[in-house]
Amino acid sequence: MNTVSSSRPLTESGSPASSTLLFALPALALSSKSGLGAVQLVILLIFIRHFTPVLRGYLRHWGELSGVTLAFLLYFLVSLVRMVVDHQPLHTLDGPSRLLFGLSCIGVMYYLRPRIRYFWLGLCITTLLAAAVAAYQVLSGQMERAIGFTHHAITFGDLALASGLMSACGLAAFRDPRLVRLNWLPGLALVAGLLASVLSGSRGGWLALPLVLIPLLTYGKRMYGNKLPLLCALMLGLLALAFAIPATGVADRVWLALMEVRRYLDTGDATTSVGIRLELWRASVMMFMEHPLLGVGRDGFDNALHALAASGRLQQSPALEYSSSHNDLLHHLATGGILDASLLLMMYVAPLRYFTAELRRQDQGQHPLALAGVVLVAAFIGFGLTDVMFWLMMPKVFYVMMVCSLIGMCLAVRHSAPTPRRILITRTDNIGDVVLTLPLAGYLKQLYPQAEIVFLCRRYAAAVVAQCRHVDRVLTLEELGPDLARGLKQTGCDTVLFAFPRRELAWAARRAGIARRIGSTRRIYHWLSCNRLVNLTSPLGVRLHEAQLSFKLLLPLGIDYVPEREQIWTLYGLDIPRHPDADAVLAGPGFKVILHPKSNGNGREWPLAHYTELARLLGKMDGVRVLVTGSPAEGELLAQQAPELLALPNVENLCGRLDLAAFTALVGGCDGLVASGTGPLHLAAALGRPVVGLFPPLKPIDPVRWAALGQRAHNLVNEPSCGHCADPAQCSCMLAITPQQVLAVIQGWRAEQLAPAA
Repeated sequence: MNTVSSSRPLTESGSPASSTLLFALPALALSSKSGLGAVQLVILLIFIRHFTPVLRGYLRHWGELSGVTLAFLLYFLVSLVRMVVDHQPLHTLDGPSRLLFGLSCIGVMYYLRPRIRYFWLGLCITTLLAAAVAAYQVLSGQMERAIGFTHHAITFGDLALASGLMSACGLAAFRDPRLVRLNWLPGLALVAGLLASVLSGSRGGWLALPLVLIPLLTYGKRMYGNKLPLLCALMLGLLALAFAIPATGVADRVWLALMEVRRYLDTGDATTSVGIRLELWRASVMMFMEHPLLGVGRDGFDNALHALAASGRLQQSPALEYSSSHNDLLHHLATGGILDASLLLMMYVAPLRYFTAELRRQDQGQHPLALAGVVLVAAFIGFGLTDVMFWLMMPKVFYVMMVCSLIGMCLAVRHSAPTPRRILITRTDNIGDVVLTLPLAGYLKQLYPQAEIVFLCRRYAAAVVAQCRHVDRVLTLEELGPDLARGLKQTGCDTVLFAFPRRELAWAARRAGIARRIGSTRRIYHWLSCNRLVNLTSPLGVRLHEAQLSFKLLLPLGIDYVPEREQIWTLYGLDIPRHPDADAVLAGPGFKVILHPKSNGNGREWPLAHYTELARLLGKMDGVRVLVTGSPAEGELLAQQAPELLALPNVENLCGRLDLAAFTALVGGCDGLVASGTGPLHLAAALGRPVVGLFPPLKPIDPVRWAALGQRAHNLVNEPSCGHCADPAQCSCMLAITPQQVLAVIQGWRAEQLAPAA
């Protein structure tokens, strides 16, 4: 059995919805023209919806977040002042506001605590898609340079290369058993990013490689040994190969760039691609020298450029058709002076300081994220040498959302969520379902021994739950009264697990303000009433037992653990009670076997004729007492449908004579129980009694989902499946389980009891 030490929760994980959002963040960056904007809008709406807890997270970690927050906030505030002072149109705040809104990613990621592996998957997939699109655009002859969905070759090449480089930082995520078969994906994504960059024909992006290799080799070797340096060597080798193969055109573009530099320096030729950039750089320096503090204005670059040409300080060239410096730092110096350039450097330096600080801390899972952050900042610094990354909208949004999301994930990984103090488990259906949920309470008590476990059920099942030593308080639905929200609020619970969905309880929990409300994605109302959702569908078609399924509700608490079926019985924690009515029955001599023929319409029932035959066979064994149990209504049905069973001399009819407390005591003191998949079967198994469970091989009521789980449980099922029987009462699969098969199991119990102690 997994114990506290081997499965202690470290990081609370969000719902599948939050993980989907995290996957979409990088996945839509290069595979959709408006994908980043859509994701940013969703994150902003989540920020507004959960403003108070998100803001609380910011304030709790303000010391760490102040630098990054102020960097983007000041850029927006300065832009706002400039808009007012310079009488600029409102749309000039579009870009700065995106940077400000990007800060919401920190708090939202910290609050949602999504499963980090989905970020790495999304990042790898978007890079592979970018390479595929680039290859199609170029090799099909549609375009000379790939532009993806960005409509700008340089932007596409730079972002694809950044995504590939960041993907290589996530090697640790693919050690996860669920991703280990995809451990080749980061390396392939790195190569794909390089391929997309080459096919875009963007030479400037390659200037970022030396800057990026420094952290990749420095920290990557410490984190992954030689694996990451080997991937970097592979990338450089492929780049060298591309240079050596004439068909790629890489060598031609490199030599052309060098030749254009020479021509500009020798003759001042500003008609070539590189010459135009050098001319723009020279013009930017002139603008800065004339307006060092505030520059020529963010919308004044074009006018200032033509003014320099008109004054004869710049030659007439194609450079006059451009609206930016094609260099981030020079553009900010020219248009915003020292003030804007300082803000740009802050947006580089503040995230870089945060991520390097995370890398210096002890690794709690944040190192790959922090390394990706360092790589991203270094790459953008390199890209900014030949392009204006903070002038164009897409790279600007990509940068702020990636930086802030990585920071939020680092915080979520490093700071575990507050430990639950009082946990409410709701299971308001049948007794068998309630019993199969008790192992969840047992496991939670192991993990959080100081927490109070409250179990909500219907009043008729409370007597069973009261015998569970893992449950500190039994709460009945009837006790809550008509105002469910008020009743739930009075419990003081900070976490609720909806093991059984109930619409009115879900809404009441939300109105009661319970902090963590964990439900299933299968119920639409849970999407609105719960703030943590769990997908109960198992991957790869693996079917879980009902008792195992409830453990999936622990995923949002950072507990990714489902016990094996053989371990479930150790977590029931049911004590065998005493009751005078049960004692009166058990006081008599003999080997006492309970037959519980009816199931209140739940599941397929074993034929009554088989129960009658089994009782006859048991009557031939010395000292065997057959106790037939059921509700008063079930007793009446048996009197009508199986009078011969109740008339047998060795049969005692106890139907309707015992309440649940007495029945539990009777089951706990008997020598065995036979039933189909119903509550008494699971109760007996949980109490450690020998049981025979009778099941059809029919989903979803087969033993895979509903078998009795106990140390002495035996489940019989006829294979193969007969399919769907039109009449459950005449189910041939249940008919095929013979009384002799059940008798053989009971004889084994009897032999164990009579065997002398070792």
